[in-house]
Amino acid sequence: MFRRMYLTIASLLILSTGLLLAVLGGAVYRELETELTKDGQNDLVAQSGPVQDALGNLLSGVRFNPGDLRDERGQNVYFFAVANGRVVASLKRMPVPFNVVTGLSYKNEFATVRFAGSPYRVYEFVATVGNRRVHTYMYSLIEQEESMLWHARHLMWEVGGIGFVVALVGNLFLAARLMRPTVQAWTAYRETVLELSHELQTPLATVGAMMSSRNVDEQTATDVRHELERASTMVSDMLFLSRLRSGVFLQPTEPVAVSDITEEAAERYRAILLLQGCQLVGRAEPGLFVETTPPAWERLASTLFKNVVDHAAPQTKATWALYEDGRRVCFVIENVTIPKSQEGPKPAPERGVGLQIVARLAERMRGRMEVEERDGHFRVSVNVPSRRPLW
Repeated sequence: MFRRMYLTIASLLILSTGLLLAVLGGAVYRELETELTKDGQNDLVAQSGPVQDALGNLLSGVRFNPGDLRDERGQNVYFFAVANGRVVASLKRMPVPFNVVTGLSYKNEFATVRFAGSPYRVYEFVATVGNRRVHTYMYSLIEQEESMLWHARHLMWEVGGIGFVVALVGNLFLAARLMRPTVQAWTAYRETVLELSHELQTPLATVGAMMSSRNVDEQTATDVRHELERASTMVSDMLFLSRLRSGVFLQPTEPVAVSDITEEAAERYRAILLLQGCQLVGRAEPGLFVETTPPAWERLASTLFKNVVDHAAPQTKATWALYEDGRRVCFVIENVTIPKSQEGPKPAPERGVGLQIVARLAERMRGRMEVEERDGHFRVSVNVPSRRPLW
């Protein structure tokens, strides 16, 4: 149980740390990408004036040096001027063809394109040259911007990976520190329960010995011994139930053939019921397997049969059945209970702790227990998954 709790706490801490690093790194990278994009767009827009001047020179036949068109990052600026559906001015050397530029999807007058392995940012605007308005496409290389983003992303992965490893070690240590009070509390609880069980068993045994050595009539001695056995059994059952609830004493499970175990338990308690004038009738379907341990199923079956012995009305018949229903194994026991008006002055053993043990064992087997009491009939059904052996 504690190992599962430790792994759960450590996993939650590690997962939260990883998500925090991922969200923080993603937010920083997104902000950096946004700022670089805005700066690049502003640099390109700032070149619209020189591009209009270059268009004026080209349209009027004046020569100019294309190398003078550079953005603030030193990248060459290229452009197309379109009027009446045809190109009226452009540079002689254009790295991206006109049909590629015009076929882009523009958002807020900007678009990006990768051509011949190089990335470009394109700006679409209307330039005024003299009294003439021409549709203009200008673009520049943004390889430096992408390189900066790649290095930033690579650095974030390295720093984030180192940070995650450090956080992983720290979270494992923190999970162990968080588990320490729980382990200490459970240890104290377990020692208290064991001591209480021991202390209760001791006076019960002492009273039994005293009853044997004192002059007590036989009926009284029998009644007292019955109550002592009942109290001793109840203490043992409560200790076992406490262990089941804690989950600390779980054993590795396996496919267990439950048919034979159930038949053997039924034979033992059938003889006891015959002494009370009752019958126990039933059968187990052969070849049924359940994922559990042999002691766990034996305890479940014995507890249910003992419940019939303790509560069955005299001269009645109790029935039981163990069968497979689809992919489930069903164990059903039904008996006629003693009417409350006919119960003697001494109450029967408590059925609550025993049925709680059965319910907890059924949960361990990934099943459930159901109880139905109607018209003097008490019916308990246990439904667990069927498990076929590997051979």
